[in-house]
Amino acid sequence: MTEQEEIAALRERISALEARQRYVDDRLGIHECLWRYCRGLDRHDEELEASAFWPDAQINYGHAFSGSLADFVAWGNQGHDSFFDMHQHHLTNVTIEFEGDEAHVESYLINMMRRKDDQLDIGGARYIDLFKRRDGEWRILIREYLPDVRTRGPSTVTGLGLPPSGPGRWDRDDLSYARPLQRRPANDPAAQAWRK
Repeated sequence: MTEQEEIAALRERISALEARQRYVDDRLGIHECLWRYCRGLDRHDEELEASAFWPDAQINYGHAFSGSLADFVAWGNQGHDSFFDMHQHHLTNVTIEFEGDEAHVESYLINMMRRKDDQLDIGGARYIDLFKRRDGEWRILIREYLPDVRTRGPSTVTGLGLPPSGPGRWDRDDLSYARPLQRRPANDPAAQAWRK
């Protein structure tokens, strides 16, 4: 192989690596956006939740809601506040199809929501999203929420009980915002409980 052929092969390899890195970066940007949304939703952190969407986004939840980002954040938190005292949204399978600065994304969702009447709603749904990249950042431009299944049953807290910090909160006083996370004291009751 001549020196020119070696240089050409090296350039081709660098180009392939750069394309692969862009693909990985784009996928990570979309996943991080989805994770931000779920955390913001579950902590009622309106700023974090809204950061997953472009300001001109349209958000659609079946026949219950279709509207702007600002209206959606208020509607969603009001609905959660009215019926639930805890909820978690977990993303599972996420498929992403890129078309330039747009990405078509389908995300499977499992949610658990403890009702104020001590019942637990467990649901499965999908987010169908059109993501748009602007200035190198991926956010949701259009969202369709498609519920697939929901069931209800009694709600209990596990036998492990609550930590000293108490239950999860819907604000920035939730333990997940603590920086840095502090060690519990050696005489913490939980340090002795498991030994019994």
